[in-house]
Amino acid sequence: MKLYTIAEVAQILRLSKRTVYSYIEYGYLRAIQVGEKKALRIPEDALQEFLKLNQTTLEIVPLSRRTKKKSS
Repeated sequence: MKLYTIAEVAQILRLSKRTVYSYIEYGYLRAIQVGEKKALRIPEDALQEFLKLNQTTLEIVPLSRRTKKKSS
């Protein structure tokens, strides 16, 4: 089982470390404490679960459906 650091997860998700800590604090992302210093690590399966639950779909909007400026 691979364990990721907060910094590694922040880089993977393209977020700040503070945001990753917040996700852990609010229960959106599971983490475990390891070692004497109780360092937080995110198991690989927890990261995969987070990514699966938070997928967004990309919709390409044709130009004809985009908002047009009103002419005065």
